[in-house]
This record gives sequence, C-alpha cells and structure tokens, in this order.
Amino acid sequence: MQTQKSIQGFHKLKLVFILALMSSIAPLSTDMYLPALSSVEQSFKTNSFLTQLSLASFFAAFALGQLIYGPLSDIFGRKKPVLIGVFLFILSSFLCIIIDNIYFFILLRFFEALGGCAGIVIARAIVNDMFEVKESVKIFALMMIFSSLAPMLSPTFGGFLLKYFSWHSIFTTLFILGLLLFLMILFGLKETATKIEKCQFSYQETIRIYKLVLKDKDFILYIFSAGFALAGMFAYITGSSFVFTQFFSLSEQHFGLLFGLNALGFVLCANINSKLVQIIESEKVLACSLIIMLCSVLILLINAFFYPNFWLFESSLFLSIAMLGFIAPNTTSLAMARFKQHSGTASAVLGTTQFALAGIVSFTVGFINANTPVPLALVMSFCILLANLVYFSKRFSVKTM
Repeated sequence: MQTQKSIQGFHKLKLVFILALMSSIAPLSTDMYLPALSSVEQSFKTNSFLTQLSLASFFAAFALGQLIYGPLSDIFGRKKPVLIGVFLFILSSFLCIIIDNIYFFILLRFFEALGGCAGIVIARAIVNDMFEVKESVKIFALMMIFSSLAPMLSPTFGGFLLKYFSWHSIFTTLFILGLLLFLMILFGLKETATKIEKCQFSYQETIRIYKLVLKDKDFILYIFSAGFALAGMFAYITGSSFVFTQFFSLSEQHFGLLFGLNALGFVLCANINSKLVQIIESEKVLACSLIIMLCSVLILLINAFFYPNFWLFESSLFLSIAMLGFIAPNTTSLAMARFKQHSGTASAVLGTTQFALAGIVSFTVGFINANTPVPLALVMSFCILLANLVYFSKRFSVKTM
C-alpha cells in the first residue's frame, strides 16, 4: 500500500513538474532576456526602440496566442496543440541564435511567444480535466511554487550567461529547455481531454463557446478579482526597483535579495494553501486573503503618505505579495471548474484577461512615473480595492438571492 502511494506521489510530482515547465517556458523567455537588451542593441547596431520592440512583439503574441490555443485544445485535445506550440518555440529560439537582422529577430520573438504561450493555457486545462476543485487547488498551488522560481532566478541566470558568453547563449538555453519540454510532453504526458470533437476547426463554434464562457457571471468575477490582485503585484514589480534603490537607497544586490524574499512569501503561502484547502473551503480562504491583502496595502498607503518607514513599507509589501499565494490558485481553480467541457477556452479567457490587466497597470506605473512610495502605493491600493469589490459583489449577490 505504501509503495503504491509512493508511486502515485511520484507520478503526480512528475506531472506537476511538466505542467510547471509548460507554464514557465514563455515567462522564462522574457525574464532571462531582460539583462541582454543592451547587448542585443549593440550586436545588431540598432537603437533602444527596436530592441524594446522585441519585448513588445513577444507580449503581443503572448496575449494573442492564448486565445488561439484554448479553443484548439478543446477540439483537437491537449497534447497535439501543445506539442505544435513547443515545436514553434524551439524553432524560433534556434533561429534567434543565427539571425543577424533586428527586424527578423523581432518577428522571431513574436513566433517564440506564439509557441511558448501554448504551455501556460493548456497546463491549466489539463489540471481542470484531471482533478476536482479541492485537488486542483492543490495542484495549481504546487505548479505556482515551481513556476514562481522562474522569475526569481532567471534574470540572475541570464546575467551569469552574459558575464561569460554572448547574448546568444540565452537563446541556446531556451532552445535546450524547449527541446527537453517537448520530449517530456511527448513521452510523459497523456491526453487528458475527456471529449475531443471529431470535426474540423469551426470559427462559428469557437465564437459560440467564447460567448458561453463570457456569459458566465461567476467565472468573469473570479478572473477579474484575481486579475486586479495580480495587477497589483505587477505594479510592484514595475515600480519597486526604483522605490527601493533610489528612494530607500538600497544597492541592486540588496534589492535582489529583498525581491527574492517577497517572492518567497508567495511560495510559502501557495504551499500552505495546498494543504489548507483540504480542510477549509476555497471560497473562505479566498475571501480572507483578499481582505488581508487590502488591509496590508492600505497600511502601505498610509505609511507612504507620511515619511515612509522602510521596515513597515517592506512588511506591508511582503504580506500583500504573500496573499497572492492563496488568491491565485483558488481563483484559478474555482473559475476553471465551471467549464470542464471547455477547459481550453476558459483557460484562454482567464490568461488573456489577467495578462491584459497586468499590462495596463504596468504601463500606467511607467506612464505616471510611479517610482516613489506614494504613487506606487496608490496604484496597488486601487487594484486591490477593485479586486475586493469585484469578488464581494459576487458574494453579496449570492446571499441576497
């Protein structure tokens, strides 16, 4: 009996690892690439605008691709579309190594994201296919623990590669990771779609399913409450470097440690959440987490309006980011559980919505120059307030019915 449980535990861990890598491959392509922007600019003898356009094209394809792969995975199954996507990622990464034209490079980055985003959409769909709500929350939490290490470690690893090799080594690494992922999916992942349509792709049917998903009020409220909460985190990611290094005068090394510490809070809470939801309803955990996150950003805001205390500012941020370890897996699981037959489409809507909100908020932080404590705290507080209003409007409407 113990041996059988150990084997089941091993298979589940293997599944989580594959799904986490599927979810991480596209974000890795951005985070590892960030330290190389100036090197790419010099290598192509171009300007910063075109270099940054290679990031913008990646983000555009990342948002667009999710809307494509979701419906395809509902029609043709999970495995074929993700293998095609990862193959496109591998091919684009390889061509990025040998190309010598900035315009082709920008185009290849677009296709690299178009391939890589298949993993993040279909990974969520696979979990929804295989597990019920309580178990899926646990799996999503474990996936997030693995995948959250990517943004924590990849900029450092990218910087290490640049220290000893050229920027091409980053794309060589991505090519190898893509190849390993392709083999793991091919030999280690079974088809999980419960119903595969024996028909060709239909534009009208795709639109019908999208309408069906978008008409579900509870689904929309889940993804928007999570989206605004995650947007608050992206505001922190965008503006915190300037706040801590320029306002609080931290060195880049100390800021890196602090950033890692805050990410560790998210990892720890995601791990706690995977066990907590086995004894407490996901809705209750989610509600408490949103309230705590709102309280923490309000403390952040009050502290920022007066002369900011570093330790209170950091403690409030730590608690805010940590609460996402409870919020993200629970909202994802509760939203996805509403569409067992259309997991891919639901995953596409969820991912694109959250990514779009995060992008808008990140742009806003840069546009208003929120590089000091007060504007950053204001943006974060506004996002988390909206997350609470959206979620509790659902809770209130259910109680009054």
